[in-house]
Amino acid sequence: MKNYLYTRAISLALVLSSPAVILGQVGINTTTPNNDAVLDINSSNKGLLPPRVALTATSLPAPLTAHVEGMVVYNTTSVNGLSPGLYLNDGTKWGELSTVSETEGSVLTKIKYRGRNLDTNGYNKPTLKVPSMNMEFRFATTSGSTYLEVRLLSAPTASITYYANELWFGNTNSGGKQSVTFTTTNWDTWSRSLSNGVWNNSWGYQYQISTGTGVIPGSNDLLAGNFYGFNNYGNGAGIDNEMYVLAFEQY
Repeated sequence: MKNYLYTRAISLALVLSSPAVILGQVGINTTTPNNDAVLDINSSNKGLLPPRVALTATSLPAPLTAHVEGMVVYNTTSVNGLSPGLYLNDGTKWGELSTVSETEGSVLTKIKYRGRNLDTNGYNKPTLKVPSMNMEFRFATTSGSTYLEVRLLSAPTASITYYANELWFGNTNSGGKQSVTFTTTNWDTWSRSLSNGVWNNSWGYQYQISTGTGVIPGSNDLLAGNFYGFNNYGNGAGIDNEMYVLAFEQY
C-alpha cells in the first residue's frame, strides 16, 4: 500500500508540474508569467540583486572560469580601469553597462554598411535609430546626390523642433545652423531640412542636436547629443563598396 501511495504521489506531482516544464515559464509573485519570458518577477517594493563579483580586468573572465556571452554581474572592484557597476560579457570581454545622468555618462548608437542607399533600390540600407531622442537617421541618394534625412520613430503629442549646429568637412569645409520641425501628421516623413544641400563627394559630418523642449512636448528635459557620420560617395571603391557610417552619442 505504501508503494502504491508513493507511486500515485509521484505521478500527481509530475502531472501538476508538466505545464511549467512544457511552457518553460517561471513566475515569482505572479500566477500568469509573461509568455515570452523564461522568468517573470513581480514586485512593487523590491528589486533584483545580481551576483556581486570582483572582476580583475575586462579582458579576463575571472572570477568566472570562461567568458560567457550574455553573462551579467555586478562588479565590486576598482582595478585596471574597472569601476563598481553592472557588466555584460560579449563572449570575449566584459563591458560596463552605461548610465547617463545630467553630470556623467553617454550612450553611443551606430550603424555602418557598404554601398549607396539608392532610391532605385528602395532605400534598402540600414537606418540609425536613436530612441532616447525619438529620431531616425539615414543617408539617401537620389538622382546622383546624397542627403542626410531624418524622421521620428513615433508620433509626438504636439509639434517639436530639433536644432542642429552643423560642421561638414571634405575637399572643402563649412557649417551652419539648421532646424527641423515635426508635427503629429508629418512625423514619419523623411526630411532633408538638416542636410544643408546635396553631397556628391566623400564627406565627414558632425551635428550638435538638441530640442527646445523635451522629446515629450511641454517637458523641459535637457536632451542633446552629437550626430557623427561619413559617406564615401565617389571615393573610388565603387557604388557597392563605398563605406557609410552613422553614429549618435546621447548625452
